[in-house]
Amino acid sequence: MSQRSRDLPRRSCLSIPGSSEKMVGKGPGIPADMVFLDLEDAVAPKEKEAARGKVAHALRTLDWGDKVMCVRVNDWSTKWTAYDIIEVVGNAGERLDEIMLPKVESAAQIIATDMLLRQVEIAAGLPIGHIGIEAQIETARGLINVEEICAASPRLETIIFGPADFAASME
Repeated sequence: MSQRSRDLPRRSCLSIPGSSEKMVGKGPGIPADMVFLDLEDAVAPKEKEAARGKVAHALRTLDWGDKVMCVRVNDWSTKWTAYDIIEVVGNAGERLDEIMLPKVESAAQIIATDMLLRQVEIAAGLPIGHIGIEAQIETARGLINVEEICAASPRLETIIFGPADFAASME
């Protein structure tokens, strides 16, 4: 967790599709404690790569006030995850507080995210450990492994249960 956001409230959270410049532009004016710019479910596959630059630019240039700022990247089963983290964290500057990682099923996914974040923070001149991780538990396997997931990294700030995807995984 960034030192800046450590003690900020998180009573309300606004989700904004990272591909929509119009919606992203309205985000700073909406009174929410936390905003997550979404690169996952809210972005069509053909728009995902272009959305990264839009998200990084919005984080750097818009006045988000004291909001906790988060980006939901794509999950590790896709081809986009590592590049989401490299491009957004590398170009967003200190304004990004957290990465939200969907469909976490194992501690290994958190460890991989932690190691990649460390490398990108060093390359971007950010303090090591500046970017926190929010893990979304959305499958039965993730729930079975939740204790290991929680212990996988000191960056882990939040566990989020996703009931709709969880129900689908349970059939």
